[in-house]
Amino acid sequence: MLVLDNNLLSTLSTSSFDGLGKLQELYLRNNELEHMPPDVFRNMAKLSQLALSGNRLKTVDGNMFAHMPDLKKLYLHDNTWQCDCDIISLVQWMGQTKVTLSPRNALRCTSPTELQTKSLSSLQTDKLLCRA
Repeated sequence: MLVLDNNLLSTLSTSSFDGLGKLQELYLRNNELEHMPPDVFRNMAKLSQLALSGNRLKTVDGNMFAHMPDLKKLYLHDNTWQCDCDIISLVQWMGQTKVTLSPRNALRCTSPTELQTKSLSSLQTDKLLCRA
C-alpha cells in the first residue's frame, strides 16, 4: 500500500511508479492532479485499489484502467470532470467494467454548463462534443 494523499502533487510522469509492479493499493486523494498520463499505471497489473478522488482531473483515458486485471475498486469522485469528447473512453470503460466505482453516483460533470451535475454513467458518448 502506498498513500500519497494530501501532498499537493500536481503532476505525475509516466515513470512515477516504475518499480512498483507488485503494489496492490495506491491512494492519491486530495492532491492537485489535473492530468494523468495514459500509461502512468502501465506496469501496475497487481493494483486492486486506486483512489484518485479529490483532485482536479477533467478527464482521464479509460483505456488506462483496462490494463489492470486485478483492479477491484476505483475512486474518482470529487474531480472537475469536463464532459466533452475527451471523456468518451472513460464513459465507455465505466459502462463495460465490473470494477466498483465508489461512489458511482458522485461522478458528475462540472462542465460544460448544459451537462453540469449530470452523472458520468448517464452520459451518451455520441452526444459528447468537442468545441473548436
